[in-house]
Amino acid sequence: MIAKKTWLSAGMTALLFVLSACGSSTDKVESAPPTAKVEASAPAAPKTVVAKTAKGEVTIPAEPKRVAAAYYHGTLTALGLTPIAASKEWWMGSPFLTEQEAKMTDIGSPASLEKVTSLDPDLIVINGFSEDNYDKFSKIAPTVFIPYTAYKNVREEVKLLGDTFGRQKEAEQWLAKYEQKAKESREKIKGSVKEGETAVIINVREKKISLLGDNYGRGGEVIYNMLKLKAPDFVQKEAIDSGKQLVEIQMETLPTYANTDHIFICMNIGTTDEQVKAILDSPIWKTLPAVKNNKVHILDYKTYLHYDPISILGQADLIAEMLVK
Repeated sequence: MIAKKTWLSAGMTALLFVLSACGSSTDKVESAPPTAKVEASAPAAPKTVVAKTAKGEVTIPAEPKRVAAAYYHGTLTALGLTPIAASKEWWMGSPFLTEQEAKMTDIGSPASLEKVTSLDPDLIVINGFSEDNYDKFSKIAPTVFIPYTAYKNVREEVKLLGDTFGRQKEAEQWLAKYEQKAKESREKIKGSVKEGETAVIINVREKKISLLGDNYGRGGEVIYNMLKLKAPDFVQKEAIDSGKQLVEIQMETLPTYANTDHIFICMNIGTTDEQVKAILDSPIWKTLPAVKNNKVHILDYKTYLHYDPISILGQADLIAEMLVK
């Protein structure tokens, strides 16, 4: 009897050992590391998009990392494509882009082929100032040419670049910010500026006096399109509707063309104090309604020169403040 129990006990022990071994083996198979074939799979090729440009279709990186921008660096930044390089002398210097521009390498004005090449860009963006070198830039990296005449204002510019670079979502987000900022700014000034009030933007470059439209910097987009101040008929027709954006006039015609509720005036760098006084101290200037009513607003050249999407939103706050003081 004792021998039989011993035999059964030994048999059960052996069976349990076999089952345990089988279970352990199964666990090892299920937790085995990926096969060599999976580990050695080739990395996916970088994604690309086809940009439709004035020079035809151009295949560009969907997520470029090293963008060299001979123009449009502010717009590209607004779309989440901050360039590594841009043209400093001509286009950089906006106080609203100080942090972003500090990280950008200067490629010269106009953009230097040698400097751009040395940066090994994966995308180059240019406008008409660099068009003569389009073929040469294209040999360095995919190059997108966008002429200044392809859009009429910053809103069209943002939408165009959003479509070109596959950044439609970012473009829509900025346009929403623009509309919200415009609404807030109009609400802010409504106690100081009546609906239908007129304004003119005067630019002084040494001895030359010009009237500006809504897409030549100096706050034009904010004044005419966001805040809805009305441009004089002459400015609307000759500067804005014509697309010229700048019309030179003579001092003697100021009473005709600057007969407005508000005057915004900007002095270009290089204009001397004497040249400024020749205008502001003149009998003609003192007869203007905006001068008499203390509604002349000075636009700092460096602050209001730029009209990229980021700068314009910043300028809206400053100009609204001017009008409520």
